[in-house]
Amino acid sequence: MKPFTALAAAAVALATSAVGVAAQDVTWRFNNNYAPTRPESGHIRNFAANVAEFSGGSFTINVIEGGGMNLRDADALRWMQTGTPEIAFSWPTFLGRDAPDLANLYVFGSVSSAEEHLRALPAVQEALTEGFARRNIPVVGFMALPIIDASLYCREAVTSLDDLRRLRLRVGSREQVETFTALGVAAQIIPQNELYSAMQTGVVDCALYPARFAGSISLQEVAPHATYTGFPFPPAPYAIVAHAGSLERLSSEHRAALDQALEVLAEESFQFEGDAEAEVAARAAMVEAGVTWHDDLSQADQDAIREAASQTWLTLSEEGGEEAVANRARIMDLLGG
Repeated sequence: MKPFTALAAAAVALATSAVGVAAQDVTWRFNNNYAPTRPESGHIRNFAANVAEFSGGSFTINVIEGGGMNLRDADALRWMQTGTPEIAFSWPTFLGRDAPDLANLYVFGSVSSAEEHLRALPAVQEALTEGFARRNIPVVGFMALPIIDASLYCREAVTSLDDLRRLRLRVGSREQVETFTALGVAAQIIPQNELYSAMQTGVVDCALYPARFAGSISLQEVAPHATYTGFPFPPAPYAIVAHAGSLERLSSEHRAALDQALEVLAEESFQFEGDAEAEVAARAAMVEAGVTWHDDLSQADQDAIREAASQTWLTLSEEGGEEAVANRARIMDLLGG
């Protein structure tokens, strides 16, 4: 064996140093299919900026918004296995095909307030962490879905379930179809980008929709009557998920920067007080735009929705298998159900 000369040692040191310098710069892609105007998108842009700041500029996360990566939310469990992208957020409701144990951790009517949601949140987060881990996808953090109230936007005044039973209702997911069908309401799923014309042409008479986003599709032009149902949309949080291999390759410094930024993201997004103010402002804007805002559904109607939702939740959980049933039991235990 040739002696390890000082010149050879210097060459090795130089090469090692060069690798070390190169390894200091890391760039990840963050897939975000939401529009830049959504509040979630703002949180993610802040998160990326914090990663850069906390890493001294050596860890960059490029946020690709508005579906720019052409990756469907329903396929998240598949593309997160590939490393393209390295990080993303996933809302469990989108995962019904590939992860029925996660898709219905909540259903519409499960919770009626931020207080109820916060009681159940530890079990929801635990279920998401365990469920993604079974697919070899690490959950590195969480971002709150805002408490977004679900109202009935209708072509004519609707102030009760009895009124609604005479009409056709647009909803956004299967669990909502199941719940309203059990209540005797004709409900169907219509994509958001088809809702305006469906309402305008009378395909449906009402839509379950949030005041906070109604103006973005000019819903007030075709549905000038609104009534709050008493429930928000299912507020299961977004799981921030990473590609396992990419996460393992991070240096300790970069992992620390990532974790610190995720802590800030959680702290900023899990602030539900502003949601109540945003709802008040959104309703006022709708009234200004010509919407007549009616009294909330009665307590009896709200109780009927919660009862129907509970049965829907049980049915969908049983379809999802033992893990889904166990998740529902854990969450209901914290809700006091």
